[in-house]
Amino acid sequence: MARERVYTLPFVWSKTVWTITLLYYAVAVVIVGMLVYLLVNGATAAAVAGLVVALPVLVGIMIFCEGYSPQRLEISESQITVLRRYDSITILRSTILSIKPLESKDMRWTLSMGGCGGLYGYFGSYTNRHLGTFTMYATAMDNLYLISLSNGRKVVIGCTEPKLLLQTFAFSE
Repeated sequence: MARERVYTLPFVWSKTVWTITLLYYAVAVVIVGMLVYLLVNGATAAAVAGLVVALPVLVGIMIFCEGYSPQRLEISESQITVLRRYDSITILRSTILSIKPLESKDMRWTLSMGGCGGLYGYFGSYTNRHLGTFTMYATAMDNLYLISLSNGRKVVIGCTEPKLLLQTFAFSE
């Protein structure tokens, strides 16, 4: 029995994702600096307590978002898998009705309904007027593909090798 060929593609961060993530880290570093400064200079307990609470919240958000961010995309004849540190997502070929490329206008006025909108990527639940509600796994807002599933759900994924995705699933642009 021949083994199924599996292609593994990295999710590549866009400049926007890099910027948002680095700014988030900068805020965390500033809070640590402020905390150290206040502790050294004998600040009020309330000021220190506020920063002591803020820091673990920021770090927790960073750990959560990094763990659930899309790392790699695996494409095979039987499935598409979004590999993440904590919980990978598998979409079986038998559940896919269609795969079609999205244009930038298709993503206008997209709102996050729960997930991450730039820190380590774009993932979670989103909505917009054109697509309705969908789940997205991407690290850039280009080369996005809409996967319509037999259960009525919609998934938007980013793919650095669009032709490979479309050829593997015999869909054409």
